[in-house]
Amino acid sequence: MIEPALEQLTAEDVGHSTGTPLPFRFIPAERITPLVISLPHVGLAWPNDATRARPAVEFARNADYEVHLLYSRAAALGAAVVRAEYSRLLVDLNRAPDDVSTEIVPDHPAPRPDRRGWCGPQAKNRGVVWGNAVGNIPILDRPLTYAEFAQRLSRYYLPYHRALAVLLARRRARFGHAILLDAHSMPSSVPGDLILGTYEGGACSPALQQRALVALRASADGRSTLSVRLNDPYRGGELVRSFGRPEAGQHALQLEVNRALYMDEARSAVWPELAAFASTAGAAPIRPSRPRLAALIDRVESLVRALASAQTGLGLTSESAAR
Repeated sequence: MIEPALEQLTAEDVGHSTGTPLPFRFIPAERITPLVISLPHVGLAWPNDATRARPAVEFARNADYEVHLLYSRAAALGAAVVRAEYSRLLVDLNRAPDDVSTEIVPDHPAPRPDRRGWCGPQAKNRGVVWGNAVGNIPILDRPLTYAEFAQRLSRYYLPYHRALAVLLARRRARFGHAILLDAHSMPSSVPGDLILGTYEGGACSPALQQRALVALRASADGRSTLSVRLNDPYRGGELVRSFGRPEAGQHALQLEVNRALYMDEARSAVWPELAAFASTAGAAPIRPSRPRLAALIDRVESLVRALASAQTGLGLTSESAAR
């Protein structure tokens, strides 16, 4: 059933003045369900009016390159989609807004760089604004002033987070609960094919976590073809941490997929079968020569269906909402 009118997000909804272009792409669901999908690391753009020149590095290597193509049918399955347009080299949407060091912003009044280390040593100087790109390549010729830093947050970071907050609030008002799926990809050097992150179970109900694992593990023919891990080594970033409030009926999960399943990592090029699948909204079949790509698309869509159709009775609503 198609909604009478597709959902909208305006500049005012995300804290910008009327007519200001949104710094992300919003794809409304064809039918409203509790599910919102976030793609914070797919952006490749750099603002024309940026105070700093575009870094001379390969942007695709610093992105979850083209992972959004796996979600080409998400809107048809009932998920609203928010997709970053700008590179994470400008601002990383999946970090806390104060996750920055004085090396990057010397005059920041209250920096709180994340020193937990669970992202690994490769994440050094990669807070909400990065000092080094992948490959430990420096991308700042000089530190940012706090004014420059604050502008990046107000123009690109905060609108993205506000958009997710607005969409989730609408769904909680309508269904009594809302679900965020934060979609990422990972290098093939990381063990596993699919990694579900739930912030060690703190960002969603246990029943919803189990529902997601079942959706990822069972293939169309009843046989598992892809390996699935839980919270290892990725448990979810700032978006899952900040939006996952299961006690209030708002749930968040992160999915990392192995890039080698859908692209040639050396050439930063997706497999042509995936490009055809995406351009035809799923009408183009995946050839038998790519069985693991077919399995990946099947598992991603299985997860989207499972989350979009999740109803009460799974510990999804808060106690106050259930009364």
